[in-house]
Amino acid sequence: MAKKVAVILAGCGVFDGAEIYEATLVQLRLDEAGAEFQCMAPNVDQMHVLNHMTGEEMQETRNVLVEASRLCRGEIIDLA
Repeated sequence: MAKKVAVILAGCGVFDGAEIYEATLVQLRLDEAGAEFQCMAPNVDQMHVLNHMTGEEMQETRNVLVEASRLCRGEIIDLA
């Protein structure tokens, strides 16, 4: 029987969310190990949104669940 694993993500991006390489490699290694996994993230707005070119905070809102869905191609559920 395959192990069941929850992959908890928080947004998308090295400065304001889950780091893309780490999230991708975790999913790859779990798949190679034969584990069943489900990506999850909280359905809340991020506290800060950063411009990754300048490092400065931006005046917009982004949803953590929506941003994290980029890292698992939409196959994600609300952590709540």
